[in-house]
Amino acid sequence: MDFLSISQNISEYIKEYLVLKLLIMVLFLVIGTYLINRSVDWFFRKSNLLDEEVEQTIQGVIRSTLRYAVGIILLIFLISQFVDLKGILAGAGIVGVIVGFAAQQMLKDILLGFIRLSDKEFRVGHFVTFNGQISGTIEEIGIRFMQIREWSGKLLTIPHGEIRTIQNYNKGRMRVIEKITVSYQEDPQRIKQLLEAVCAVCNEKLDQSLLRLEDGSPEECFQYVGITDLNPNLKYVGYEFCVVGLVNPDDYFETSRQVRFELMSVFYENQVQMPASNFALLPQKEPQEE
Repeated sequence: MDFLSISQNISEYIKEYLVLKLLIMVLFLVIGTYLINRSVDWFFRKSNLLDEEVEQTIQGVIRSTLRYAVGIILLIFLISQFVDLKGILAGAGIVGVIVGFAAQQMLKDILLGFIRLSDKEFRVGHFVTFNGQISGTIEEIGIRFMQIREWSGKLLTIPHGEIRTIQNYNKGRMRVIEKITVSYQEDPQRIKQLLEAVCAVCNEKLDQSLLRLEDGSPEECFQYVGITDLNPNLKYVGYEFCVVGLVNPDDYFETSRQVRFELMSVFYENQVQMPASNFALLPQKEPQEE
């Protein structure tokens, strides 16, 4: 028996058994997906053309696209075993309308995913807040959804269609804005001097976190702004003072914590009075004698 006859027998055998054909198809798809992912990973490890955040984002999109492609190919393969695809293609217009209505949310998520990736609104590794409620670090971006890790450790999966507003803490520049309220019993001039002293300490200790101009000088040092509000809280009354500083986005959270620590350290050392609750004691009326 020659090689051609053996190949023909094997081919006829495969045609008779759907499960075997499906397993072979899955095997080829798994191997192809693995090779593509490994090739992309090897290319990015050997090259320095893009930033690490961009590379991770592209890899996530490729993995997501391959998963959907594998699923679609397997679905078409299974349908082709029972239905004539020529007939389906002939009525593709009607089928397309039906599928469009049934999967409009998924199509919306995919379309928005491509638009946001092209607009470069965020990348893997960025700390973001979605819709003013969900905050975390982006771990993976797909064509239909993204995954973010909250500070507590929870991993959230969010479809692109549910994202309305995005706050990105790693893009452009970030300004530390720290507001603090003290009692009306304090002298505003004294508080101003203390806050100016805090800004001087922060400019010295946190110099490396300040955002720099091209000549190397700080774009905006920590500085005292002034009294920004009176009675900012309905429960506590007092002056609201504010200090600000322009810092590198990657250092924003740590720098904010350090500034708050320096503020409270100075206030504690100088025994600054914090605002008290606003309440009044009314004298009790004595019953009138008849």
